[in-house]
This record gives sequence, C-alpha cells and structure tokens, in this order.
Amino acid sequence: MNKQNKTEHLGVAGNKNIHQDWRVASLILVHLYIIIHLLLWYVFDLQWWGKTAMMGIPSLLAGHINAAAVMVVLIFGSILFYGRGFCGWACHMRGVVELSDWLLRKLGIPKYKALAKNNTLINTRYRWLFRIGAIYILTIGVIVYWVRNKYNFYIDMKSPVPMADLPGYNNLLFNEQSPINLALHVNGFSYVDFMYGLSGFVFIWFVMGVVFNYFYGQGAFCRILCPYAVLLTPLMNLNPLQKKITRVADCTGCRKCSNNCPQGIDVSREIYHFNGKVINRECIKCYNCLDACDDGVLEDTGKPAIPQVIPRKEYIKTPWLSETKHLQIPEEKIGPVTDFFSFVFALFAGSLFSILGGFWFYVGAIFGFIGFRKAASLFVAASVEKG
Repeated sequence: MNKQNKTEHLGVAGNKNIHQDWRVASLILVHLYIIIHLLLWYVFDLQWWGKTAMMGIPSLLAGHINAAAVMVVLIFGSILFYGRGFCGWACHMRGVVELSDWLLRKLGIPKYKALAKNNTLINTRYRWLFRIGAIYILTIGVIVYWVRNKYNFYIDMKSPVPMADLPGYNNLLFNEQSPINLALHVNGFSYVDFMYGLSGFVFIWFVMGVVFNYFYGQGAFCRILCPYAVLLTPLMNLNPLQKKITRVADCTGCRKCSNNCPQGIDVSREIYHFNGKVINRECIKCYNCLDACDDGVLEDTGKPAIPQVIPRKEYIKTPWLSETKHLQIPEEKIGPVTDFFSFVFALFAGSLFSILGGFWFYVGAIFGFIGFRKAASLFVAASVEKG
C-alpha cells in the first residue's frame, strides 16, 4: 500500500480506544434509557410503550405484536447488514458483562488477572447445544401455549410492561407461580421493599457477569450461554454486502487482533483464509481488533478486501489453535463426557430456578454449570491422589 493510505489507516488506529470510547458510551446510554423508561412508566405515569427486550421472541411466537417484538424484528434486520453489531453496542447484558470484567480487573484478583493477562477464554465444547437448550427452556411455555391452539394475535405497543419478568413485578419479589415469594409495596412505596427488588435484580446481574467472568474469562455469558445467539447467527453471512471486519492493508502477522478479541476469534487467520473477511458468527463488532492493530490493517466494511501481498507462511503451515478454529479453550481436567453432562445439569438447574421468574433461569444454569464442573474436577483430583 502507498505511504498516504498507510498514514490514513494509522490515523484510525492511532487512538487505541477510539472505538471503545464510543462503544462504552453507547452501552451507558442503553442503561440510561432503561432507567428513564422505568421512571416515565412507574413514577410519572407516562406509559407510551412497553418493555423493549428480547422478550419479543416469545411474544412473536405467541402472535403478540408489541414493543419488544418490534425491537427484535429490528435487531434481526440489522444482522443482515451489520452482523451482530447489536450484541457489541446495544445489548444491556453486554454492558453488564463488560462492567463486570472492568470491576474484576480493577480489584486485581489473582485468578482473574491470570486469565486476563493472556486473554484466556475458557469455554465448553458444547456451547451451541447449551445455547439451544437455553432458548428452548425459555420459550417452551409459549410454544406449548401455541400448540394448544391458544394462538392469540393482537397488537399492543404498551405490553409487556417494563418490569415484566423482573424482581418487583406485580409487587412480588419472584414470579406469581413461585413456591416462595415476598410481597412488596403492600402499603404504598417503601424503601425497604425497593431495596429487596433492587437486590434481586443486582444479584442476577452479579451472577451473570461477575461470577461467570471470574471462572471462565471475560464475556463468559456471551460466549457460553447467551441463548439469543442461536437465533441471530443464522442470519449472518447471508447478505454479500454485509459489513464485516475486513483486511484493508497487508497483514503483518503480529496477531494483536486475535489476542485482543473478547469473543476468542482468531481474527488474523480468518482474514487470511476467508478472502480477507472475518466470517466467524461469534463476532459482535466490538472493534477491539481494529483498535489493537497498530498498522491499521482492519476496517468494518462491506467492500472487498485488499489482497494480501506478503504471504503469511505461519498461517499456511501452522494449524488452527483448536479444532473449532478460535482461541477459546476447553476447561482443563474436564473431559468431553463430563463437559456434556455439565451443561445438561446446568439446564436442569436453570429450569428449576426459572420457576422463580424468567431471569432466574440464568442464575440456576450458571451455578449448575460451575458447580457440576468444579465438583467433577475435585472428584477426579481426589481419585488421582488416592490412586
């Protein structure tokens, strides 16, 4: 590439956090929107539109056209042109996951420092089965409702209410059908009741973010459990004009892009083997790879990639780092059989916890997943010691 073009690309890569600053701002705005929406609805009684969340998926299955359903349709449509940009820039759960990662780094916990130092991303061999099981459990109630010929089409942009499926909905700490519960706001607003609801909400986020990240590396929820990836990824790579992370200059083989990907994508190999494009469906357009590249080699575009002038022999001779062609690794001391049953047990635990409310499914699934695998590791270690 000529000197002028190289200077332009270096200008983009010069500010190492140029994209991250904007992305963090976007994730903060998403959470401000949620707070403002709750205040408008419950404090100022301005009930213009209902909850905009992934609850739109079961809503669509049931034939309900509401605010959540509209949001989901818009997300699906965006995948065709921008890939999973929503996941990296507008998903409230991504904001929680990254806040948890920042908090764990700031606390300087040795175990997490060791994971973060080399961007170690631990995963399960069966993450797609895990995700499919999760989306099935979260939607099975609506599917059964539909099969029983109770399909009820209607349009109501004020449903579901913003607090639906969250601690405090209907003035209860848990779901109405929960075997245990705590009534809130019985005699009007109470700060104690408010703290009960808020504590439940924060606890769910803490487990999904801090606990999961601590054991399995940054972005654990998004990489291992997020059920909505099952529905989003089939829409990727369908449109030939879809914007992708693309090689716009000669790759130097430094691998900083791969080593900084929070999703564990081997970016440098992707752009070498797939016509200069990152086609991996785990890409959430976080642009960590763009910011990490000192040579301005990468750009998010739908245009064809620049041909690689200097062959990267290491990418031809060296095999992919794992059979699944990414940088995520199976947990040590967890064999494939134990790995498989860990996610089965996790889904069982999640289904039990879901009786408390939809979001509690994740708490049960994560504790079940971690608990089963740690117990299995201890059992193996004890058996080896005795042997």
